[in-house]
Amino acid sequence: MKVAFNASDFNHGMSMVSHALPSRVIKPYHEGVFLETLEEGLRLTVTDGEIAIQSIIPAEVREDGSALLPARLLGELVRNLEGNVELDTQGNEAAIVRNRGSKTRLVLFAADEFPDINEVEAESVTSISQTQFKNAVRSIIFAIATDETRRILTGCLMETSADEVRFTCLDGYRLAMQRVYCKHEMPAGKDVLSYILPGTLVGNIARMLGDSDQSITLTLSRTHMMVAFDMTKEYSPLILGDYINYRQILPTSWPTAIRVERAALASAIQRASLIAREGSNNLLKLKLEDQALTISALADKGDATEQIAIDFDGNPLNIAFNANYLNEVIKNIDTPDLSMRFNTNVSPCVVCPVSGNQYTYLILPVRVSE
Repeated sequence: MKVAFNASDFNHGMSMVSHALPSRVIKPYHEGVFLETLEEGLRLTVTDGEIAIQSIIPAEVREDGSALLPARLLGELVRNLEGNVELDTQGNEAAIVRNRGSKTRLVLFAADEFPDINEVEAESVTSISQTQFKNAVRSIIFAIATDETRRILTGCLMETSADEVRFTCLDGYRLAMQRVYCKHEMPAGKDVLSYILPGTLVGNIARMLGDSDQSITLTLSRTHMMVAFDMTKEYSPLILGDYINYRQILPTSWPTAIRVERAALASAIQRASLIAREGSNNLLKLKLEDQALTISALADKGDATEQIAIDFDGNPLNIAFNANYLNEVIKNIDTPDLSMRFNTNVSPCVVCPVSGNQYTYLILPVRVSE
């Protein structure tokens, strides 16, 4: 194999595929990047044995071929090069990397051990803009569970219907859901298709995307997914099983509701949280009454009180929340104002838009003594 490419193009491709490099190497090919020539240029592939990522970069192909090289070493080398880089292999033993006055020899791994990457047989294909996907995922990913004993909750539930895609994360203490409105052709007899995407993988993809109106396409079978954007593809198994029926825990009525300016609420929560985090329980107490929301925090090092004007409807209520849980929800909302709906001081609070249903958040309160 003999190829030439621009260092910056290669660095971009490596920044994509390196997300699949494992922290613990089980087989030699897990620490390799598989290079192969195509008509479009040079394709880079990395896999940890479960997840695989491929990215194609522009390249001048002088001799077709493929090779498996140490990924981190090659990536670090090219990051220290500029301009045109030439790479050619010497049999199955080594690759020579040249750039200006630089020449580096890298020993090859056994390329025949690198596994084939199987295509996903599509049951569903969903295309939305990269910006829509990134914004939706970034707004909910904080609510995925990290405890592997509840593996289902480490995933992000994706529900596709004819008019929308709904992404939901739930960790047992809070729920976060975002809708992306777009048209889909559904299979005959299907109103909704549901899949559980690995949460960490979805978060990584969101970080890999730019602010672009170009599409990201999710191709899903019953067991696997393939995500394609720009010149990159990512393959992964889905999480199998039944997700929690979150609709059953969303209240359908509420005796108390407020409308509040998001920026004012976020600032008040952030200031009060400075005191709350110094306490033993990191609590924020909320007092809801006619036209005023009072947020208070108490710790050995001080106390704080914040009061905000609100539109109030219903019964007065005192309720408490973990400061981090409340803050993470409010800071991920992008509407100018929001609605908070309450039942009792031990029932979940629902945070949603004043109009429409773009997002829904649910936060469990903390039971405190009066």
